[in-house]
Amino acid sequence: MKKNLFFVFIVLFGMYAQLNAQCTVSRVSVELVSINTTTCQVKFNLSWQQEVNNGNKFAYIHLWKAANYHTPAANWATIYSNPTSAPKAPDLVNSLGTISIFNNGTPTPTIGTTYPADAAVIPLTTGLSVIKTPISGTSERMTIKNITLIISGCSGLLPLEADVWASQAANGRNVHCVTQGLSFDLKSPRVVALKICSPRSVSFGITNNGATNMTVHYVLYTDNGDLFFNPDGVGFDSTLLTGADTTLAPGGTLARVNLVYPGATSFNQLISLWVEAVVTGSSVTTNALALDPGCFPLVVSFQSFSAKRNHSIVELKWVTATEANNTGFELQKQIGTGSWQTIAFVPSQAPAGNSNSELYYTYNDFNNSKGISNYRLRQVDFDGKFKYSDIRSVRGESQISKIIVYPNPSFDGKANVVFEDANGIRDVSLIDMNGRIMKQWKGVTNNIQIDNLSPGIYGLRVIIRETGEQSIEKIVVKNR
Repeated sequence: MKKNLFFVFIVLFGMYAQLNAQCTVSRVSVELVSINTTTCQVKFNLSWQQEVNNGNKFAYIHLWKAANYHTPAANWATIYSNPTSAPKAPDLVNSLGTISIFNNGTPTPTIGTTYPADAAVIPLTTGLSVIKTPISGTSERMTIKNITLIISGCSGLLPLEADVWASQAANGRNVHCVTQGLSFDLKSPRVVALKICSPRSVSFGITNNGATNMTVHYVLYTDNGDLFFNPDGVGFDSTLLTGADTTLAPGGTLARVNLVYPGATSFNQLISLWVEAVVTGSSVTTNALALDPGCFPLVVSFQSFSAKRNHSIVELKWVTATEANNTGFELQKQIGTGSWQTIAFVPSQAPAGNSNSELYYTYNDFNNSKGISNYRLRQVDFDGKFKYSDIRSVRGESQISKIIVYPNPSFDGKANVVFEDANGIRDVSLIDMNGRIMKQWKGVTNNIQIDNLSPGIYGLRVIIRETGEQSIEKIVVKNR
């Protein structure tokens, strides 16, 4: 994977390690794939950079909940202290699991089905895969995918500890080198990322689920096509953007919605993206993959599209940055939750439908509806192919608020929040009937979508940072 990035997420705090030569583990990163809060089954990917040592025939990873690390303590006084002091079953009784890597010194390591140091220890194997990526002549990156554990007490944070050791012995039992005390938390910071096709962009959130302030910044990468996080080395992931440090209070989120990244509007740009969360003071990072959902090659590139009410007229304006083979635009309107209706067709201004310069369009629609109206463009090629723009929403003629929530009431636990005034930075909080803050969005500059809402009545508090102006909108969620 390339160096120059929804990952995606995931979550890590500081790293304390005892290091022996040729087992130096660095640049550790974790991606939380899934968590089942009912069964407490978690799945995650773990990757790290290590020194090249072709003599290390076997490698092993032991995982613990932080509270159970190296217990029973009496057993661990001499573990790893000499070649024959590898951990055995009695030493690992409180561990979450062990992973064996065979053929560790070769370009194609494999997941081992046994733990040679003690046959009584049954290693994790289900769904696991391992890949090695060269970085240079002296270092390489290892990735283990789909580590699946049952971790009790998963409603809170999930701090884990890990040891990594290697053996050069043909029987795989002797300790040659070790890294101890790799510390990370699977739930803080939590990274979630989503790649969006139209407009071509990425949205992600980095949430501090811990109890103290956290200073964090993001790094956005393009994936090189193998869907393994590799920020350095041969075929590395390319860096696109690096964000500034942001201090997050407990429960705070660093959010970017519809972030247009460099190269997003290039033709045939079908790539996935990685979002990496880098916490100040931590040697471990968290990442999340924003998987490409099958975005089609861009033919018409929308630079902007807006809908604004002026009494009984809705002014539609849009700008294209490029056009290719474009015959024009169908304007479509939806009143409330009704069906979409085509209200007009605006031909392309581009000669023969092709242009590499900005083109400006406008259309005024008579609309005296008292409820929310949605608008979109259906761009049509000469060969009949088409694509839709983003949806823009406007309030009803008699509505005063510049915040639009729809559908309201919601019957599927989802609601869209549209800010008709595109200017300004907002802090948004979702509050339940008991006054508890359920979700927060800091520094919002775009529209947001809320999901996974349980039936009930909620308040959406919006504060405009520049003026301090506050407003509250009611959201009603009903059973289907």
